[in-house]
Amino acid sequence: MQTVPEQTQDVLAKPRDLSGPEDPLRVTGVVLSALPPDTLTPEGPERYTVTASLSRRPDPEEVESIQDQSTQTRLEEAGFGHAALHVADRRLLISGTNLDELRNGLAAVIGTLVRAATMKALARKELARQARADLDEAERERFLRVAEAAAEIDFGA
Repeated sequence: MQTVPEQTQDVLAKPRDLSGPEDPLRVTGVVLSALPPDTLTPEGPERYTVTASLSRRPDPEEVESIQDQSTQTRLEEAGFGHAALHVADRRLLISGTNLDELRNGLAAVIGTLVRAATMKALARKELARQARADLDEAERERFLRVAEAAAEIDFGA
């Protein structure tokens, strides 16, 4: 997982980090400026919210899937039931965790969950697109049949 300060994110962005609306959603790194100021100090909290950047703004289906109870269940099954995910614009808020847990496996679990959410949303979009295309084709065929039927009508003498 790439970790860069928020203000340098654009400077260090690689072409592969530039995503369009049809590209799979990815978690691109931790927003350092959003970490508690006493992170990794003896006085710092054991668990806190880690803010991560997303490769693009997720669509409503992706947000719903990421924040769904099934995601929490998968986190629990992976041994990270104390963590929770919430989407805020182009940010993923990972509450109840810390940098060590993310490094030691939670980040991989979250990456898989986000990929699954985006692939599910893209599959739904493709099914909807195909259904619209099928309807368009059916309507085109119906129009041609109507035009052929109308062409066979002779109003002549």
